[in-house]
Amino acid sequence: MRFSQFVTVLPPWLGACAGSRCHTEPNVVDVDVAIVGGGAGGIHAAIHLKDAGASVVVIEKKDQIGGHAETYINPDTGVTSNVGVVLFEKTELVKRYFARLGVPTITSTLATGFSSKPLSAELYDFALGTRIPPTDAADATAQQQAVEAAAQAYTQNVLSKYAWIDQGFFVPDPVPEELYLPFSQLADKYGFSALLPIVARLNWYTGNLTTIPALYGLKSLGPGFLSSILEGEYIFSGTGDARSLYDKALEELGSSVLLSTAILSVDRHSNSTGVTLLVAEPDKAPTMIRARKLLIAIPPTLSNMCAFDLDEQERAIFSKFFSLGYFAGVARVPGFNGSLINFGAQTPFNQPIIPGNNVFVNAGSPEEVLIGGGFDSGDVTDEQGKDLVRKNLATLAAAGAVPEDAAETVTFPYTSNHTPYNVRVTAEDIRAGFYTKLLALQGSGNTYWTGAAFAGHNSALIWTWNEGTIVPRLKGELGLE
Repeated sequence: MRFSQFVTVLPPWLGACAGSRCHTEPNVVDVDVAIVGGGAGGIHAAIHLKDAGASVVVIEKKDQIGGHAETYINPDTGVTSNVGVVLFEKTELVKRYFARLGVPTITSTLATGFSSKPLSAELYDFALGTRIPPTDAADATAQQQAVEAAAQAYTQNVLSKYAWIDQGFFVPDPVPEELYLPFSQLADKYGFSALLPIVARLNWYTGNLTTIPALYGLKSLGPGFLSSILEGEYIFSGTGDARSLYDKALEELGSSVLLSTAILSVDRHSNSTGVTLLVAEPDKAPTMIRARKLLIAIPPTLSNMCAFDLDEQERAIFSKFFSLGYFAGVARVPGFNGSLINFGAQTPFNQPIIPGNNVFVNAGSPEEVLIGGGFDSGDVTDEQGKDLVRKNLATLAAAGAVPEDAAETVTFPYTSNHTPYNVRVTAEDIRAGFYTKLLALQGSGNTYWTGAAFAGHNSALIWTWNEGTIVPRLKGELGLE
C-alpha cells in the first residue's frame, strides 16, 4: 500500500530549451479541473470527475501514472513482480473501483496472493541473524484467540469513538489526549496490544509503534484493514499486475494525462474564478493550463511546493510535515531461491529493527526477491537503500540463511525510492489542532488537496477520502451535482 510523489525539479531536457521554442507563445488548455499528481489520489479523482462530466488534465512528473504501484518484468522469464503496491483492503469501494475500470480482482490470503506461487517463508531477525522457529499449533491457537479478543476490544473502545478513521483526518477539536499519546500506550489502555505485531508486519512501514502518535497507529488499523486481517483475505489484481488499474485509467484519460511534465509556475490568486499553471512537456512548447479548480495530489512538503504560490498560512502548515523513508524494488541474490520475513526477536511487538527490510520474498523469478527498506528519516538516498539490503544480507549470510557471498554478489534489476513516505507531524502539532487547520485549506484559492497526507497511507483510504469529500465538493462547485 503505497503512493505517488511529485517533485518540482526541472528535468534535464528543460535546460536545453534556450532556443526560440521556449520564447513562443504557450499553448493554452482550458479545463474544469487541473490535477497535479498521477498517483492513487489524482487518477481516482480524475476518473470520477470525468464520469461526472468534468473536463480534466492530469500533470505527472514521471513517465507513467500510478505512483507507488510499480512493476518489474523479468526480461528472461516474463514474470511480473509488483513493487510497492501489492494488495488492497477487501472493501466494497476497492471492488467498485476495479470494476469501474474493468480490471479483474481475486480475493486471496497473503500466502497465495502475494506472489506467483504459494508463499512459504522462514522468519529471521535481519539485524541479529536470529532464526525464529515455527509456532506450534497450541501457541498459534492462543495467538489467534488473543488477536480476536484484541480486535473486539479495539472495535468497541476505539473504532466506535472514531468512526471517521477510514474517511480522512477528521480529528475532533479540541483533540482528545489519547490521539497524541504513543500508540502502544493506547493499545495498553484498551487491551488491543495483540494487534500491533500484525500492524508492524503488514502495514509496512508505519513507524515505531511504541512511539508514534496514536492517531497514526489508528490510521494504519482502520475498519477496512481490520476486516481484512480478521477474515485473512485481501484483494489483488486478477491480472497479477497491480499497474493494470492505471493502464486502464490511462486508456480512458488518454491525452488528458501529461507525462514527464514539469510545473514551471502556478497562479491561484490573480483570478478569483480559477487558476493558471504553466507546464513543460519534453520537446514541446510550454502549455498554459487555465482551470476552474486545482486538485493537488502530491505530498504537500515545502520541497514539493516550490513552483506553487503558497500563502503564509499554507507555508506555515506544510512546514510542519516530515516523513519516513521507504526503498522498494527487486534484488537478485545468486544462489538464493527462498523467502525470508524480518521478525524482531527482541523488540516490542516483534517490529524489525530500523532501518531494515521487511522481507526478502521470492519475486517469482529465480534468485530474485522483493525488498522493502523502512527508515525513520525521509532523506533516504538510493545508495542507502541498497546498502541496507547488503547489510541485512551480510547478517543473514553469517547465520546461514542466504549464500555467504550474498552481500557482495547482490544486484538490483529494479529499485524505486518512495521517499517522502508516510508524511506526518509531531504529537505536539496534533495536540495544537494541526489537522483542523489542514482541513480548512480545502477550497481556498480554488484549490483542493488529496493524497496520503490528507487520508492515510493506503490506496483505499485515499479513494474513500476522494469519494466522500473531494469529488462531491468539486462537483458541487462545478455545478455537476
